[in-house]
Amino acid sequence: MTKLSKLEIKEIARKGKWKDKDPEINGIETSSLRVKKGDIFLAKAGNTKKSHGVLFSNQAFRRGASLVITDPDGYQFALDKGLNATIPFILVGDLGRTLDYICEIFYPDKPNFVMGITGTNGKTSVVNFSQQLIEQKHKSCVTIGTLGVGGVLSLRTDNTTPDQSFIAKILHMAKSKGADYGLLEVSSHAIVQRRINSVAFKVFCFTNLSQDHLDYHKSMETYFKAKLSILDILRLDTTIIVNIDDEYGKIFFTEAKNKGFKTKTIGFSDKAEVKLRVTQGSPDIQFVEIIKGDYSYGFQTHLIGEFQALNLGMALLTCEEFGFQFEDLVASCNSLKPVPGRLEFVGKTKKGASIYIDFAHTPNALKHLLETLRELAKGKLLLVFGAGGERDKDKRKPMGAIAYKYCDLVYVTDDNPRHEDAKSIRENIIGSCPSAIEIEDRAEAIATAIQQARLDDIVVIAGKGHEDVQIVRDNHFPFSDFEQASIAIELVE
Repeated sequence: MTKLSKLEIKEIARKGKWKDKDPEINGIETSSLRVKKGDIFLAKAGNTKKSHGVLFSNQAFRRGASLVITDPDGYQFALDKGLNATIPFILVGDLGRTLDYICEIFYPDKPNFVMGITGTNGKTSVVNFSQQLIEQKHKSCVTIGTLGVGGVLSLRTDNTTPDQSFIAKILHMAKSKGADYGLLEVSSHAIVQRRINSVAFKVFCFTNLSQDHLDYHKSMETYFKAKLSILDILRLDTTIIVNIDDEYGKIFFTEAKNKGFKTKTIGFSDKAEVKLRVTQGSPDIQFVEIIKGDYSYGFQTHLIGEFQALNLGMALLTCEEFGFQFEDLVASCNSLKPVPGRLEFVGKTKKGASIYIDFAHTPNALKHLLETLRELAKGKLLLVFGAGGERDKDKRKPMGAIAYKYCDLVYVTDDNPRHEDAKSIRENIIGSCPSAIEIEDRAEAIATAIQQARLDDIVVIAGKGHEDVQIVRDNHFPFSDFEQASIAIELVE
């Protein structure tokens, strides 16, 4: 807690009615829902011209905010929308710098070693594998990403990368609980919206880029530019780790090198500094070889697929940059567990079919998933999937075509339709997968596919992975692919 006057905010003007000219300040929030008594509410522009954080100023004030900080445009927007003019406002010229400064005042402590990772696919797996490796060495860490906040803290989040004040607070709390390591998934939205500008990353990873989020970025060029712009934010002493097999990864690596960053590359090609080789043993065992300089390291793992070997390799290089011995890290790989909802093995039916769930919800992720399982399947490959509503619509037909190419049976069903017409989504997919069986109810689709599967068949349920709700309009119904698949397995005779 500190007096407002002690913060030395570079004010342009004050507006509204101030009962206390120098109120006590407890912290800062960019979400009105998290505001507590004595907090500053900092209101930023939204993603569209019709949205702005100032629209929630009344709510923030009712929850106990001492004042609201925004810029002159934001304040004018608030007035145009009929804002309560008595709320105390401070107007500043640079909201981003102001937020950085106040976060540093209230949440100064952070883990000494922080990794950030961006890319379309693989972020959650790299973070989770890094966490497991760190914790196996009896060290504490905090993770922030798609699965929420994990490690020394446990919290749910609405976004892969939360807003800046939340990240600062979480890292501060984690440090107070003894966490010396922080692992953050960084979305393209977060980069564009400056959510991670104040984080001092020791390591930053780039996995890959494929079609996703074009409802927001509009084109692959803009999408990649958003990812690439992280290099303008990172400190030059950050080590950049890149999947050099990815076409966008090659460009990312070149740009990082030209800017003076220390770089490491990993992949299956000869261009990679750290090379990977995999041999599939069985549906649930894979042999991995990592060639690093003059040394070769081999181990077996329950993590299936070349893409998982690549994710694991990035985790190993991350932890090495944190100061752990590479040989010791490799020795821990045999015991690593799959990430929830990432090619997660659910079980086998009495008929001998293997059942998996996976989060694959982009064309590229689905392609890698099905390529992996196609090689493993001695029998038929069955797929249950759909596509989320109010998200990139242009990826639905490619995903349908990929399903049609690799699978023997495809069941198209619902996957978080939100406010979009669910039947139209299914029809978009089936248009490029004409043999697909349409089953609206996801639980029924899962049960049907598992009942249909025979000896040596593989059933994979894709799209939702770890999620535990089905979003229909404004309703969040409890729903877990893993639970539904487990029930269906038990019912097979």
